[in-house]
Amino acid sequence: MRVINDITYDKRQPNGLALDLYLPKGPARASVLFAHGGGFYKGARADAAVTRLAQFLTDHDLAMASASYRLGTKPEAFSPADRRLIQISQTRTANSGLSVSSRLCGSAFEAARQDLGAALGWMRAAHKAHGIHSEKVGFVGVSAGGIAGLALAYPPRFLPECPRPDAVFAVSACAVQPWRLTPHGPPCVLLNNDRDKIIRPENPRLTQRRARGVGAPVKSLWCDRKGHNAPFLALLEDRDPTAGRPYTDHLLTLFDAL
Repeated sequence: MRVINDITYDKRQPNGLALDLYLPKGPARASVLFAHGGGFYKGARADAAVTRLAQFLTDHDLAMASASYRLGTKPEAFSPADRRLIQISQTRTANSGLSVSSRLCGSAFEAARQDLGAALGWMRAAHKAHGIHSEKVGFVGVSAGGIAGLALAYPPRFLPECPRPDAVFAVSACAVQPWRLTPHGPPCVLLNNDRDKIIRPENPRLTQRRARGVGAPVKSLWCDRKGHNAPFLALLEDRDPTAGRPYTDHLLTLFDAL
């Protein structure tokens, strides 16, 4: 695996926004964007688990970029019109039956969605320069990162448009705006557990019910580990007891179409 650190993908922010690019030894058949968790208020793009995921993907001839994004963005960062739209969506989330914190669907969430959309755009524009054979980009997000990935896949109608991923694997996450699911979006897989106190199991189940109701290509997986961070370890280490194969097989199946 080859690594190129600290690539600036968006210079519009005061200090810029950067990503680390992990490449296979030979050409890459497509690429994957990774987004860390942390409730949109903390977290970093590099740690041991991220490196493990990058090693797995590059071993299967996929490039991976792990991107930083703005954290803790206040409503004042947006225009009055956009602030109003964000508030309307927050209210609708609260009334939708979801039991997620309001900060997971507010201004910090919207800033992260836009930043990660910019990272997707950078990857599509720069793929040839890094020996990546396809401009298609999959998305792996953990917790807040997975929430942002699902929002990129099924975006709001009136807020700034962002590039959409070609597939999303969301870990410890749910769609915080489930009414945006449609039959015409990219395929998505959610991996959760029944003992998560942050993304409680009723939230991904609501996402799945809405997806079934409208025919959206969204699939749910469940692991036996306990806790909010456990599904990411399950993805890296465990087998799906229902299908009898590693969770990483689900990941590769999703991204093989790229």
